[in-house]
Amino acid sequence: MSFLRSPFVQHLLGILQVVSACFMAWKGACLLSGTPYPAVVVITNSMAPAFDPGDILLVHRHPAHDGRVRVGDLPVILNPDRPFPFIHRVVGVFYDDNQEEMVLTKGDNNELNDSVGMMYPGGQEYISRRNIAGFVRGYVPLLGWVVIFLQDPVRTMERLLSSGDELGPNNFI
Repeated sequence: MSFLRSPFVQHLLGILQVVSACFMAWKGACLLSGTPYPAVVVITNSMAPAFDPGDILLVHRHPAHDGRVRVGDLPVILNPDRPFPFIHRVVGVFYDDNQEEMVLTKGDNNELNDSVGMMYPGGQEYISRRNIAGFVRGYVPLLGWVVIFLQDPVRTMERLLSSGDELGPNNFI
């Protein structure tokens, strides 16, 4: 099979190898963290000054303490009405009639909490623990700019060039 030795096929196989290695690494991170979102890139400044656009947040399924949600935790919230999860700080924990944890969140840089900002599915006042994919356990600053750039290079360059700052929280509104 001489066609397998052609430079084009060899190049294609190399690319497929890199893609499959990335996929396996992502799936391994999902297994270790217990969540389908082991890493999330910050794309807005709603959590500034704690996290800026371009930061990568590292996520684990369970909170860092006794397994219960506490004020100050940073949950990754899944809303079926939105294409991506979001991360905001817990400002209140309540229990419904069935003793299920209900959480109220707010972006550190936002004036209003998320129930007022219509961030929850169906206009709910609180988010159910079932809608939490995991909790932030750490972060890597700025590395997520690569992902942001790959998703929308033209818009990213426009924002970077139009601001006086280089890579700061004021680049994204």
